[in-house]
Amino acid sequence: MEEYPNHWKASLLGEEFWKDAEAYNQPIHDSIEADQSTEAEEDAPLHERFLFNLEHEQNTHAPATESNGPITERPGRRRFSMSDAFTGAPLATARVIELSRRPRSQSRDRLRPFAGGSSTSSSRSSSLIRSALSRMALLLKEDSEAEAEPEPIQLIPADEATPEEPLMEFRGGETWTLLTNDRRLLGIDVFWPQDLDEKDKNANGEESSDKKPKPNLVMLDLEQMSPLSQFRNLRSLKITGMMQSYQKYIWRTAWLNHNLDELELGMALPPRIRKSRTGDWPYIKGGWKLDPAHYAEPVYYGDGSGALDPKLGQAEYLDKMVIEKAKVCAMAIGRTRQKLSIRTLILFGFVVDADPFLHWFDVKRLKCINFKDYCVDAGFWLCQPMKKVKVVFPRQVPEKAVVARRVDWLSELKVIELKGGKKVSEKKYTGPESLM
Repeated sequence: MEEYPNHWKASLLGEEFWKDAEAYNQPIHDSIEADQSTEAEEDAPLHERFLFNLEHEQNTHAPATESNGPITERPGRRRFSMSDAFTGAPLATARVIELSRRPRSQSRDRLRPFAGGSSTSSSRSSSLIRSALSRMALLLKEDSEAEAEPEPIQLIPADEATPEEPLMEFRGGETWTLLTNDRRLLGIDVFWPQDLDEKDKNANGEESSDKKPKPNLVMLDLEQMSPLSQFRNLRSLKITGMMQSYQKYIWRTAWLNHNLDELELGMALPPRIRKSRTGDWPYIKGGWKLDPAHYAEPVYYGDGSGALDPKLGQAEYLDKMVIEKAKVCAMAIGRTRQKLSIRTLILFGFVVDADPFLHWFDVKRLKCINFKDYCVDAGFWLCQPMKKVKVVFPRQVPEKAVVARRVDWLSELKVIELKGGKKVSEKKYTGPESLM
C-alpha cells in the first residue's frame, strides 16, 4: 500500500482514522503471505509436506546413518480443514474462496505426479483380485447351473395310458406332466390301496403278533384331477377305480373336448342302496328291461357333488346338476358345445335316471349306453328321439349244475405205467408197495 505523508493523512481524514486503517490492513498482508507460503508448501514433495511420515515410519531396508549434528525440528503447521470455514479468520475465508474457484482437474493434476507409482501398483493388484473373483464367480455359476439343470422328462408314450391299457395306480401330481395335452386317448385307474402290512416288533426285535391289519383304502384327492380339463383333443377317455366322485372335473373335460366320442367311468365299489328309502330300484342286469315310457316327472337323488344322497345310500350318482355346473365353469375357460358330443357312454357302479340324458346328451350323436356290473336303475328311460340308442347291460348266462359224488380213493385209485408216453399197464392201488 502506498505510504502517504503524515501531514496528508492528518489533513485528509484525521490522525486517528489512519491509525485504525493501518492496524486493520496488517492482518490482510499477513494472510496473503501465509496463503503464498501454503501454496509453496503444496508444491513441495509429498515426504516434505507430511513430516510425520519421516518421524514415525522408518525404512527398515535402508542402512542406518549416524548424525552428530543437532536435530532441528521444523514447526508443524496445522492442515486446513472445513471447520476453519466457519471461523472468522481472514485466512480461512481466503482459502475457502480459492479452493472453490480452483477447477477439479487442476487439483487432480497436482496430485497425480506424487501418486503415480502407488496408484499403478494398487490398480494392478486390484485388477488381479477382480479377475480372480470374476473367475471364481463364473465357476460357481457354472456349477449351480449344472446342478439346477433338470433331467429330461420321460414322457409316457401315446400307446400307453390308453383305454385299452390304462395307467394303473394313478397318483396325479407330477404324473400329469408326463402326459402331453394333445393326446387323443387317455385311460387312468385311480384306485389307491395302501398296504398296512407291518408287523409289530418288541424291544428284542422279535415279532409280537402274527395278525395283519386290514389294508386301508386311501382316496386320490379331488383337486388332483383338476389338470384333466387341460386336454383339448381327447376322443376317448376312461377313468376307473374311483373311490369318490370326480364328476366335477370329468364333465368339465367332456365339455371342453368337442370331439369326445367315448367316455367310460368306473367305481371301485358297488352301490349300497337302502331299500327302505328307495323302494324297488333294480340292478341293470339279467332280466332287467328298459322302461317303455317316453315321459316322466323329473327327479333328483344327488347331493350336488356327484354322490347319491346319503339318506338313500352310498353310491355314485349320474348327476345332472354337476353336469350343468361343469358346463358353466367350462364356458369361462373356453368354447363349449350346446350339448355333449359323447357317442358311447360306459358306466360301472352308477345309479342312473333319465334326466342327465334328456338335458345334456345330443340326440343326434348319442348311439350307445353300456351299463356294466352294479349299475342301479333309479328311473332310467329314454325319450322318443332316443329310441334308436342302443342300451347294453350284462346278461344272465344259464349254466348246467355239475353233480358231485363221493369217491373212495382206496378202492378206485389205480396205478398206470407209461413208456414213451404210452400206457403199458394198469393195476389197482393197494398201498405204497404197489408203486415199487
